[in-house]
Formats: sequence, C-alpha cells, structure tokens
Amino acid sequence: MRRTLKVLTSMAFAALMGGSTLAADLDQIINAPQDDPYVPVEIGTGWYIRGDISYDMQTSTSGSYRTYGDVDPDPLVVALGYGSADYDNFEYEAGNDWSVGIGYQYNSWIRGDLTAGYWKRGVYGTDTDPTPCGDPLLFPTAVGCRSVDATTATGWELMANAYADLGTYVGITPYLGAGLGMTRISYSDLTNTAECYDAAGAALPGCAPPPATHPGEDSYRFTWALMAGASYDLSRNLKFDLGYRFPHVAVGNMFGFDAATTALGATGVQGTEDGFSTHQIKAGVRYSIW
Repeated sequence: MRRTLKVLTSMAFAALMGGSTLAADLDQIINAPQDDPYVPVEIGTGWYIRGDISYDMQTSTSGSYRTYGDVDPDPLVVALGYGSADYDNFEYEAGNDWSVGIGYQYNSWIRGDLTAGYWKRGVYGTDTDPTPCGDPLLFPTAVGCRSVDATTATGWELMANAYADLGTYVGITPYLGAGLGMTRISYSDLTNTAECYDAAGAALPGCAPPPATHPGEDSYRFTWALMAGASYDLSRNLKFDLGYRFPHVAVGNMFGFDAATTALGATGVQGTEDGFSTHQIKAGVRYSIW
C-alpha cells in the first residue's frame, strides 16, 4: 500500500512539473517578439504629364541638289546626265513648336519623360549660277541665273528625355537635361523660281523659264537635344517650366525632280538638306498625377 501511494505521488509530481514547463513554453511562444511588418520600398515619387510651347529661332543650314540635262560641252552634241550644286543660302524660318508628354519622377534629383512634338516652318534656299538660264541668242546680255526654292516643312518629333534636378530653392528648381529620338519631316511641294541677270546684277524679265514645281519628300531623322531651365512650384502638384532647348536634326531628303525633268529621264531624289540645329525658348507646365 505504501508502495502504491509512493508511485501515485511521484506521478502527480511529474505531471505538475510537466504542466508548469508546458505553461512556460506557451508563454514564451505567445509573448515572443514579433518581426517588423513588411513595408514596400517606394521607387520614385510619381507620374506627371506635361505640355509645352516654344519659340524656334530662324535657322541657317546648308543643302544641295542634283541637276539633270546636257552635260556635253559641245553644243552640237546632246548627252544627258547628272550634275550637282550647293545652295548659297538655306534657311528655316522662325516658328513655334508644340509638345505634350508623360514622365516619372524617380527621386528628388532624377526624372525622365517621353514627349511628342509638332512644328511647321517655311524653308527657303537660294543659289546663283554663272550660267544664264535663258536663250543666249534672245538675251545676249545675260551673264548668270539666280534661283529661289520655297517650301514648307512639317515635323513630328518623338523624344525620350532624362533630367537632373539640381535642388529646390524658394520653390525654384533648376535642371539640366538631354534627349534622344526621331523626327519625321515632310516637305510640301517646292516651287523653284529663276531669273536671269546682266553684268550689273539687274534682272532680265522673260529670260528664265517659268516657275517649276517639285514634289516634296518625307524622311525619318535621328534627333538629339540638350536642355537647361528651371521650374517653379505653382502648387503641390503643378509646376511652371521655363527653359532653353537645343535640338539637332540629322540630314534628310527634301524634294524630287519636276515633271519636265522627269520626262527627260531623271529619277530619284533631287534635293537634300544637311541637317539643322535650332535655338528654342520653351515654356510649359508639369502636373503630378500620382
């Protein structure tokens, strides 16, 4: 009997000790320190949209064109072939550029955007040739020929741009930027007007052939740009942007041969423009949408 009581007492004590240990283990589990909750890392401060208008200053560049006609110096022999000539002067008139875009502010210093732009400008090229462009028997005093080519160029531009914001001071944030992209330039039909002139430089009416119309050409051209400016915080989400932009558009085609020269056998592109750079003063707004 004593032995049985001793066994039961030992079992009760073991159960009591085991229960205390289990309670202690549960307390450790319940009161164990919790891991910090997951916090997503924010990449950037948000999307924005933009709209801009610029004043494009008059631009001088260079260009050349092919000729087609009698290339044999013997007046009794006709041998048709191609020649070439350069413009004395070639200019894009001043005009405006409109653009819209969407961008992303990565942090306080870096942002980027995609922009689409449109512009339309008059284009003029002049050339002087020491060979008269009329009949020398009818106009013996003619010593040369002056010609003016006039057309209109329309540009559609798509650019990817990156900017470095240089800190904000009393609401003003200066920045530097650069962009790469493509411009599609379409020329309207070009009109060539020529006139003969005498030794004194005076025009000789009726000497030159009537104006000729040349079909315009389209071309896609690599474009790069450099920018500098500053933005001003109009509100928490709206910024006014004023800056300078210097884009450069690569070489491209301008126009083809007129109908009369094509009938003689001329083919292909006649006029080529050597690319151009423009000075732009640009103003616009940026609005944060996220």
